[in-house]
Amino acid sequence: MALLDQIHSKRNQSCYLTLSGDIRNLGLEVGIGSSVEQETALALFHERGLLIHLTSTAILKDIVVIKPQWLVDALGKVICDGNLHIDKDQFKHVGLEEDLKATFEKGLASRDFLEYVWKGECELEQVDFFLDLMERTMLLSRWNFSENELYLIPSLLTDHSFVEKENFKGPRCVIDFSNSFLPNGVFQRLLCLCVAHCVRHRDKNSETHRELVVEPSLYRNYAAIEFEPGFMTHLLEDEEAQCITIFVKNDDFAGKCLMIVQAMLRKVNHDVMGSGLKWDICLEDAVTKEFLTLSDAEDEKLSPWFSCENKHIVAENIDLVSFLEML
Repeated sequence: MALLDQIHSKRNQSCYLTLSGDIRNLGLEVGIGSSVEQETALALFHERGLLIHLTSTAILKDIVVIKPQWLVDALGKVICDGNLHIDKDQFKHVGLEEDLKATFEKGLASRDFLEYVWKGECELEQVDFFLDLMERTMLLSRWNFSENELYLIPSLLTDHSFVEKENFKGPRCVIDFSNSFLPNGVFQRLLCLCVAHCVRHRDKNSETHRELVVEPSLYRNYAAIEFEPGFMTHLLEDEEAQCITIFVKNDDFAGKCLMIVQAMLRKVNHDVMGSGLKWDICLEDAVTKEFLTLSDAEDEKLSPWFSCENKHIVAENIDLVSFLEML
């Protein structure tokens, strides 16, 4: 407890402490010199809600947040109503007018924009901490469909008012939350994971910059995403029906789509929602157009969803990068 007292005594001076410097020194002062013991103590304090210490990346691990309001204030400067909380003249004055427009019209924020809005909350070197934090909590995804350094923030996307579902081809998978509820932000976090998977299939050849997948078309409640070359999907959120519908254009990818989406939902549920999400899955019979429950469809080996064996992807207790590599 002596270490915790020392940490809390710094709240009037700073919003966070560094593990590599501040915590190491405080530990030595109270007789806890071992880095393993210090990190074990931090894990306990984090579990009890006494501070915030995330460890999934080296950048996150080095920051121990002792004033959580600091995080709330910083994220609130990005995830907000641009019409109410943003001074457009201010951004125009500093040459970020187009960056501001792209952020709140397309959900694509530039590095320059984020550094500017966070300049009062942190030092420049802590911008990467906030980026890692938003990425690991699925509030942001890196966007490499541009020569500029951009980040997708799905919660800032606008609604697509006229989605013509009858124009979508391919079998449907319906993720039904109506027996519980579909919380705000779940669909947007699912989009983050979809985009993160999608961008992994872009050609990294520095000479050709050839894109293997098309740039996603994204809205707050709808997305057209090519997961992999030839693997096009349409995702649609229906808040009234409390469901998410996924259309798979190519039957050959239906089974893989089901496997990936199930894993992504489990990842969102475990990492962000405290395992509180409950849902049912129904799959469309490509011939009869009738829907079967997931268990019935699996028992019948319903084509094209179970044309081949679907592997189980581990989503819980695994870091985001390793998870995406398994998809």
